[in-house]
Amino acid sequence: MSRGGDWPADPNERLARLVHDLRTPLTIVQGFAELLDRGSATLDEERRAEYLGRIAQAGREMKDILDDEREDRLSAEISSSDG
Repeated sequence: MSRGGDWPADPNERLARLVHDLRTPLTIVQGFAELLDRGSATLDEERRAEYLGRIAQAGREMKDILDDEREDRLSAEISSSDG
């Protein structure tokens, strides 16, 4: 699931975009973890499961973003060494 053509070639722009793309899922993890921490005694199981599911999904999203970046960098290194 490489980002390909819509991803900036400039390393500084790539880093800025990567940081931006990671902020949303990281904020989700932080927010729902805080809700679980503060409301752990009063949350019912359904709500607790929902929060944990959102944290897990955001974690997968961050992993996918980082995996895509690694794949793009490896592809770029291979392309530059071939040429």
